[in-house]
Amino acid sequence: MPKPKAPLERNALASGPEWAEAGLTLKGRLWVEKDGKTLLSWGRVVLLERIAEHGSVLAAAKSMGISYSHAWNLVEEMNCLAPHPLVEKQTGGVKGGGARLTPAGERAVLFFWNEVKEFQGWLNSRKDIME
Repeated sequence: MPKPKAPLERNALASGPEWAEAGLTLKGRLWVEKDGKTLLSWGRVVLLERIAEHGSVLAAAKSMGISYSHAWNLVEEMNCLAPHPLVEKQTGGVKGGGARLTPAGERAVLFFWNEVKEFQGWLNSRKDIME
């Protein structure tokens, strides 16, 4: 399933068709909250994907250009808010530490991108709003 590689301009995650005569475009962002706190969002899901790809929070943070402490805090917050932890961390040792997505983390990534696809479809269906 195709997914955004970077957020659209002005922080939109998805964008509908432009109404040429009016110069208007419907755009939006999507996130999942629990108790008013963000559980999943574009950046958090990309962080999860990068952890899966690189096998560590540090490498994931570096690949995104964010600090390790910020990435670590995001992971801790997601793990606390989710019904089941999304990331499993291993402390360092002879071979060093690491991190991997749990099955719940893998499902969360798929869920989010499926919802983004649905959201993009809804935006695309709004062609007639300004006609």
